[in-house]
Amino acid sequence: MNMKKSLLSGFLALALISSLLVSTNVSANNNAVSSSPLSYSLVTKGYDWGPGVYKIILDTGTSIQENSLTKDTFKVLAERSYPMINFQTLQTYDGSDSSSRAIEKAYLSDKNGNPISMSSGQYITIEMKVHPDLMTASPFMFDLQSFTNRYVDLQYTIIQQKSLQDQAGNVIDYLTTRPDTPHTMIEQGVEPFDLTGKFKHKDSTYGEIQLTYASYMPETSKKKPLIIWLHGAGEGGTDPRIALLGNKVTALADESIQKYFGDAAVLVPQTPTFWMNDGTGQYTKNGKSMYTKSLTALIKQYVKQHAADIDTDRIYIGGCSNGGFMTLNMLLANPDYFAAAYPSAEAYDDSLLTKQDIAKLKNIPIWFTAAGADQTVDTSKTSTATYKRLIAAGAKNVHYSYFDKVLDMSGVYSKGNGDNAPYEYNGHWSWIPVLNNNISKDFNGKPVKIKGKAVTLMEWLANQKK
Repeated sequence: MNMKKSLLSGFLALALISSLLVSTNVSANNNAVSSSPLSYSLVTKGYDWGPGVYKIILDTGTSIQENSLTKDTFKVLAERSYPMINFQTLQTYDGSDSSSRAIEKAYLSDKNGNPISMSSGQYITIEMKVHPDLMTASPFMFDLQSFTNRYVDLQYTIIQQKSLQDQAGNVIDYLTTRPDTPHTMIEQGVEPFDLTGKFKHKDSTYGEIQLTYASYMPETSKKKPLIIWLHGAGEGGTDPRIALLGNKVTALADESIQKYFGDAAVLVPQTPTFWMNDGTGQYTKNGKSMYTKSLTALIKQYVKQHAADIDTDRIYIGGCSNGGFMTLNMLLANPDYFAAAYPSAEAYDDSLLTKQDIAKLKNIPIWFTAAGADQTVDTSKTSTATYKRLIAAGAKNVHYSYFDKVLDMSGVYSKGNGDNAPYEYNGHWSWIPVLNNNISKDFNGKPVKIKGKAVTLMEWLANQKK
């Protein structure tokens, strides 16, 4: 990012806000309407490409007439600040970017942002456009020093452009926010998860290892399967929210996936570095990970702590990229523990798998996913090669969904600039259709079936049992 350009955009944004604040204050004073303290919530949810702020819930402190509110009543300016580094000089500096957010609709709502049918109300919800390429909508930035996602410092300014009316007919012109306006962040989909999980393990080789984790446990008395997700390299750290939102992992607790399992517990472990760390801080060259024993211990302790809730014959493990590597690593370390696996864009070099390893894996139900456009992992040397060896070894329940590209399947996002073809994601991101459960075909292009019925990946996974 050009530092001068970034600073210039920041100064221009501040100038715009200042001028609008002055005009708004003058208007408010002229109408002699006293204002109640404003506050607002930024509402974020996970998308295929990561988290995005898509909604603002504005608490006006008064009762606004619905017929005075339009989509053009407000303008929204988003500014993000984050640390940057010049890799030539190793000097750090504050980076930033800003833009106006395109408003799609504005309406009266309850305090949770749900539309209301009443003619007046205290809360106004503003919905904004999001897009895979719209970086100012994201609360994350990719830190090139740690190669992980980090939260940015978000500053939103809600600028009132047109007057509103309260129930008494008074003009309301004071709803422009300031930097010190109280606000909160709501992360939809994260709420059902317990984010406090911490696990310490004394490893005989690597010393004390600390892992964090998020978990979800449905409130039902019956025993439930356990779905484990292992994140990619970019979601390492000590904040499990990043492991949930960096990819749309919150979907595992959604009804759209839960319905196949009849309710399932979800466990999302997080490494402070990356799963492929061989103990030296470098990517493994022999298939070993410093986290194998500690992750195994974490999973087994979690299962033991929830013995009354978890069906130990239905424990499923999967993950993406680094997490896909770790999925295979865990299967090899614990070949009789998991009922099935679902790695995507997995980075385990097939040349490191011995004949004995293949013999272990061939009896475990596995559904691989990858894309030919992957420029991060050479699929010909990882999932494709391993799948073919497993089939040749006589694997009866191993599947592989392989696409040319990773395309948007929602019908919402296109390439743009007049091209209505589906948006094309990074070819490495083959976990997108996994977390959307948009996978049903095997490597030969034919549907995967159970008892003659074509099934999706999640349907297949839910039917696996030790």
